[in-house]
Amino acid sequence: MTESRDRDEERERLSWREIDQRRDRPRRREPKTERLPAKQAEWVRKMALRQAEALFRGKKGSPAYQKAVKDLESAHGTKKFAAAARKFLEEYGLPETWRTLNLLLDCPETAVVLEVLEAMRGQWQERSRVEQQGFGGRLRVLALTSKDSAVRQRAEELLEQLK
Repeated sequence: MTESRDRDEERERLSWREIDQRRDRPRRREPKTERLPAKQAEWVRKMALRQAEALFRGKKGSPAYQKAVKDLESAHGTKKFAAAARKFLEEYGLPETWRTLNLLLDCPETAVVLEVLEAMRGQWQERSRVEQQGFGGRLRVLALTSKDSAVRQRAEELLEQLK
């Protein structure tokens, strides 16, 4: 213990005057960076979020995907719909959005319709009541009017499951 006292005594102590001078000195500060105005900062934040979300979605977050969905919607109800649906599915696979899945229920290919029915069945619980009722209506129409027996049968099975 005596060694520590010796060190303390050897150390030069500051006088009160020196202590006051140190307090009065301006402290070092980092230069201030200019902040963006609130609206501009919000816009920058939203753009960064969109880009991050698009990055995580991969191909399905790209502007080309959005354009393909719009092309599919515009072809719905026309003779070009089957080709547009086939091209969309080859390029991007089965979509995740309820609206696009609903469009693909009108695809003439049986395998596609069955896949879409399963995907919609998987999302059914998270949908609003109106969307659930709309899906039930689509299932009833498919069960009554589909030319393919596999689609009719699967639609009837889903109707029974979802009741």
